[in-house]
Amino acid sequence: MVGVNSLPEGNARLELFVRSSVPAAARESQSTVRERLRALEADGNVDGASVRTWEKRIPVDAGVAERETSNTYAEFDAWARRRGVSLSPFFDTRDCHSSITGESHTALVLPVMSLAVYEGDRLSAVFPHADEDRAYTVGEALDALDDDGGESDENATRERVSAGAP
Repeated sequence: MVGVNSLPEGNARLELFVRSSVPAAARESQSTVRERLRALEADGNVDGASVRTWEKRIPVDAGVAERETSNTYAEFDAWARRRGVSLSPFFDTRDCHSSITGESHTALVLPVMSLAVYEGDRLSAVFPHADEDRAYTVGEALDALDDDGGESDENATRERVSAGAP
């Protein structure tokens, strides 16, 4: 189960996924998170950080164009299942109908932002996610990775969010 534990002890590599078309407020949040990633990298708190863009939704039976996003989601989903946590409601499926073509399909709706934390090549955490008690956000993950967050050691430890062992 995921709890309030520390993220990887050593430096981690971060991948931020951002939705391409979002309202202005969400775009500002994405920009703030990008700045935090740059600061974490500049301060040496992480080994590297990258930003990738994805669409609002992709067909569940993804074609070639959506295969990379579909594979990324499959990796995230496998991580969540191993940890006994949920990616829902942040990642969700919806039935979609086109009034133009008359066709229907099931789509995976992607969050505005998602953060993957890697130790080497191993996915060690995905944010946002939820356990039976609460949700864990991208912001909380960044706070936990920020050694200079201005919190006392006790508060910093309490606020660290992880997918590690309980």
